[in-house]
Amino acid sequence: MPDNAAPLVLLTRPRAASARFAGDLRAALGPVEVAIAPLMEIVPVVSSLDLAGVSGLIFTSAAGVETFAALTTDRSLPAWCVGDRTAEAARAAGLTATSAGGDADALVALMAGARPEGRLLHLAGVHTRGDVAGRLAAAGLMAEARAIYDQQAVDPGPDLAAALAHDGPILAPLFSPRSAKLFARAVGGAPVTPVAMSPAVRDALPETLAARAVVARHPDAPSMLRALAALISP
Repeated sequence: MPDNAAPLVLLTRPRAASARFAGDLRAALGPVEVAIAPLMEIVPVVSSLDLAGVSGLIFTSAAGVETFAALTTDRSLPAWCVGDRTAEAARAAGLTATSAGGDADALVALMAGARPEGRLLHLAGVHTRGDVAGRLAAAGLMAEARAIYDQQAVDPGPDLAAALAHDGPILAPLFSPRSAKLFARAVGGAPVTPVAMSPAVRDALPETLAARAVVARHPDAPSMLRALAALISP
């Protein structure tokens, strides 16, 4: 990366998630220039939550935790979480949380080994990947999924246009195949370098963007931060 090029990190996740990631990025790398232009927002799709008969909760996103916390004051159930960020959100909400420290595969492996008893409820978004509840049910656990929020596409407005006018390199972390598709539609042919959380995220991009994409070594936030760090300070 040229010495005189100041990179911009373009964050297009829902605003709260983008702000958290921006904070993590600056804590790790210092005063990085960041632009937040959300292409999605979190919208609850239920108005209440019945936890009768439930023995444990499963979360695969901080958005799921935050939506849960807004729906009920019940904090009595243990939470099984896909990674450390989700577990931190669960603990901040008052839950006792266990982190699988990775992705959906790690969470399924952890829970299949631990064999928690009773009915397990995966509180998820409308758009999910990994079929966590289905795989746990196949492993003999009493797991089911319930969608409690949606990540609805939104018009980024002038924030995205301003970010794409940046003179230096533009780095765009992408965390899911759906967000990658929305991103590609929004940026068109802009000279952006996507940083994909996984090969599946990269493969959701059109060929031109996919060819420029950098894929994190592991599908988690720390690996995304390391991938960005390697581009910003090679």
